[in-house]
Amino acid sequence: MHARFDAGMTGEVLPVLWPVVPEAERVAYPGRLEEFVDTYRERLVLLFAEYGPQSAIAKHGRHELLAHPVSLIILERLTAARFALAMGWDGELPDRWLNDLCGPWGIAEVL
Repeated sequence: MHARFDAGMTGEVLPVLWPVVPEAERVAYPGRLEEFVDTYRERLVLLFAEYGPQSAIAKHGRHELLAHPVSLIILERLTAARFALAMGWDGELPDRWLNDLCGPWGIAEVL
């Protein structure tokens, strides 16, 4: 694996992501995430092949969040609530972590 999994990174990201999921939707969120994966499965496969932890680009230290399962939540939130995610992320985590996912996911950088 080119990209190194760092459990600490997941621990840093989750507290920023959870408030971006509206409280009324949290119980149903695992199902929503499953629907997201089902809907975007082909696109996700291509994204992880090109930018994920086994990709050639991973050795350059970018797109490191794609080595973490939490990346699926980030991608879902980029799709469903991009601006809320950006507001919650800004100043809490490195901008690069989020922006590294934006381009490959096909949206403009949010921070």
